[in-house]
Amino acid sequence: MNTQPLPDTDPRRAAILSAASAVFARYGFRRSAMEDIAAQAGLSRGALYLHYRNKQDIFRSIVQAYFDLAETRMRAALAAGTDPVATLQAAFEAKIGPEMAPLFESPHGAELLDANFATAADIVARGEARLTALLADWLAAQRDAGGAVFDGDAQSLAATIIAALGGVKHTGGRYAAIRADMARLAQILGRGLSPS
Repeated sequence: MNTQPLPDTDPRRAAILSAASAVFARYGFRRSAMEDIAAQAGLSRGALYLHYRNKQDIFRSIVQAYFDLAETRMRAALAAGTDPVATLQAAFEAKIGPEMAPLFESPHGAELLDANFATAADIVARGEARLTALLADWLAAQRDAGGAVFDGDAQSLAATIIAALGGVKHTGGRYAAIRADMARLAQILGRGLSPS
């Protein structure tokens, strides 16, 4: 979970999301309480409830902010015009960026990943679909321009790549190890896509 400010047009809400991310990383989702989040954000419980109904609402907002940020960064990475290996590595770093490090470094990381699917499954599904569509558009454009070769349709390949990236994320390693695995995956896939 992010301990840096997450994007939000309301600075108070962004501060709450950052505070909540730190609390969730420290205590896990189940053991975190609204009181903990309010204290971390420097708010009273009443002030916190003016912005969010409960910790599930906060968690869902964190997940939404994560996917919004990942989409913005992935769009930029795919538009950079570099070779397939470098582009995929940048896209993977965009999806699993540095704000995710506290999640992987937390002893509660597995619980928080589970909470993603239990509490925000709809947001995760929409976010993953948006990222898959961006990757599919890039793959199709690369094939059309002669910069990539692959069988089948771009959407199916993009879904497979995103699933493989998800597998890297679920290996349970530290963030540095996950980044190294992402780089290896980008190298394998990028070389496989290269026409020569």
